[in-house]
Amino acid sequence: MEAVIELENLTTGYRSLSNEKIITSEINTSLLRGELVCLIGPNGAGKSTLMRTISGDQKPISGKVFLEGKNIHELTPKYLAKKLSLVLTERVHAGMLTAYEVVALGRFPYTDWSGKLKDSDHKIIQEAIAMAGADELADRTLSELSDGERQKIMVARAFAQEPQVMILDEVTAFLDLPRRVEIMKLLRKMANESGKSILLSTHDMDLALRGADRIWLLPKGGSMQIGAPEDLILNGAFQEAFATEGMHFDSQSGAFRIHNNYDTEVALIGEGDSATWTQRALERNGVKVDPDAKILIKVQSDQDQNVWIIEQNGSETEIRSVYDLIIQIKKN
Repeated sequence: MEAVIELENLTTGYRSLSNEKIITSEINTSLLRGELVCLIGPNGAGKSTLMRTISGDQKPISGKVFLEGKNIHELTPKYLAKKLSLVLTERVHAGMLTAYEVVALGRFPYTDWSGKLKDSDHKIIQEAIAMAGADELADRTLSELSDGERQKIMVARAFAQEPQVMILDEVTAFLDLPRRVEIMKLLRKMANESGKSILLSTHDMDLALRGADRIWLLPKGGSMQIGAPEDLILNGAFQEAFATEGMHFDSQSGAFRIHNNYDTEVALIGEGDSATWTQRALERNGVKVDPDAKILIKVQSDQDQNVWIIEQNGSETEIRSVYDLIIQIKKN
């Protein structure tokens, strides 16, 4: 696959007359055509600084960023706007512009001094709106749209620029789960069907693990780790990057778990979702699941309803909800 963006010994940070602060150093990697890459890492690792440097908005301390073989920091704004589009987290205020008119702004790099759109421009705008699944939003003003609908329009605007690269910085940060999933599916579709290269900075670890072709993992104070999501989990890079006091990444479940201080132990017998969620509830409440424990909990189904049987000291107690189960265990 062809590299569209290449980072060569890239060191990012801030420089003033009297000081130089390095955030990330000596990054060598590439963004391939038709690839969706998620940039993830803990707060303070330097993700936003790296994104600004890659997009040409901030100059590097050293090293270079190449866009189709050209130094991105030597390109003219108009040329860059035809090759790269940027979508940010910040809420865009567009007055009374309709969603269609906002997407049409993506054609600005291709218009002359009059700013008049040609028929070919309108076709591209319509295609971008359709690609984003936002046809029903086109005639509404941007101010009327929900956050999720608004982000779909901003992605469509970026797509209408016909760039080779789309860079998106935390665009799902303030969306609910269904809208985050929708945006991620949209980006995968755009990368796969249009051949555009997409770089998404996100804190949504679960969606990144499930949706990205590759992950750029930027640990705080460490070297960038690059690979398929599964590679970074299997080699321990993901767990190490997010290791923190009181929490760890569980490579089996692909989720973060809180370190609990256990004050009670129980044995648990059961299968399926009922047993899984029962164990999670117990552990969250400081109850360790140990097959050799003296207290036994059996998860059973009674006419499509879950029932929990607590066996202790030769007696049985029947419970009808997880909430009541936790209360009963804490009494022991």
